[in-house]
Amino acid sequence: MRIQTKHRLLVLQFLITTAMVVAEVPQTAFQSLRFEAALKQAELERKIVFADFYTTWCGPCKKLDQETWKDPAVISLLREKTIALRIDAEKEPELASRFKVNAYPTLALIRPDGTLIDSLVGYRDAPTFSKEFAAILAGKTQFALAREALEKAGADVEKQVKARYDLGRVLAQKGDDAGSLKEFLWCFDDGMKNHPAYAGVRVSFLLNDLARLGAHYPPALDALRVRRDADRTRFADDRSVALEFGSLNHALGEDQVTLAAFDQLPADNVQREVLGHQVFDLLLAAKRYPEAAAASPFAEYTAHFDMVRASKIPDDAKRRFLADLAGKELEALAGAGKLDNARELLKGLFEYDHSEATVSVVQEHVKRAGHPELLLQQPPPAVTPVAPPSGAVGL
Repeated sequence: MRIQTKHRLLVLQFLITTAMVVAEVPQTAFQSLRFEAALKQAELERKIVFADFYTTWCGPCKKLDQETWKDPAVISLLREKTIALRIDAEKEPELASRFKVNAYPTLALIRPDGTLIDSLVGYRDAPTFSKEFAAILAGKTQFALAREALEKAGADVEKQVKARYDLGRVLAQKGDDAGSLKEFLWCFDDGMKNHPAYAGVRVSFLLNDLARLGAHYPPALDALRVRRDADRTRFADDRSVALEFGSLNHALGEDQVTLAAFDQLPADNVQREVLGHQVFDLLLAAKRYPEAAAASPFAEYTAHFDMVRASKIPDDAKRRFLADLAGKELEALAGAGKLDNARELLKGLFEYDHSEATVSVVQEHVKRAGHPELLLQQPPPAVTPVAPPSGAVGL
């Protein structure tokens, strides 16, 4: 009798332990179905298809995986309302094109007949995603919300700029290329240009949006070239115009035009610093090390490194970015003969990350600069002994 009771207790303990292990396994709302099968399943269950279009290199996509898609409330919401799929846009280019995916992540809500209800672009935390998802199902599409925000902006310039920029992005997602270009150009020529808070966005994110639009809608690239050519005669006397000129060339994929302008400027022209920073990679590739080092001063590099290190970028992406940033700066410094700065850079980098991948990047750059000895001069990183767990017995 006692043996039978003991056996039952052991079985019960095993079942409890197994249940605890299963409960700890991360749940997911996503299913392993082909797209057409998902549409059929959605029709049978009276749901919609939810597609997370991602790429393996996309930082915001990974953040969704690590945070939003693990949230119990989001999992429950997607399971209840959708047949959810994760789709690698680079492996399914035709599907990505069908739903006008040109930025990542794109989160598409799709009817069982295969038509798009609406899309969200970019990272959302769990509460924001749930709120926007519910709004779309209630008929408040991103286009409707953008139009509503523009109407509510009134005479508030900052709100107007945000509303029209958002509207331009939504129109691009909907395939209204002409409408999107109109909103983007208003932001570039008027709204953002006259609002200091958007100065950085104007020559970075906005130009990236225009370049993406231009990849399939040539009038967008024509508009960028018109503005670039207008800047060509004015940038030598105006820092902001020089920055705009170089940024337009970069968006157009024509950095060589910026390099040619850089080479034509007198050595004492202050705009060489602005243009030099924008063609830093070209100077490095040509081994024009003194000019590259002047274009990226060591103090500026250090501030940038510290800022990125303290950011919330996913660790793997952060390490790769900082290794690339440090490697290029190191090559410029070493090639220009600024060896003390180069040693200081290496010390700081290796204190942050001394992985084989980072060492490999550094090794390539110091070799190109003709100073492979810099890597050999670095002491190995200090290793902190790991104490054995409590109660462990040494072997």
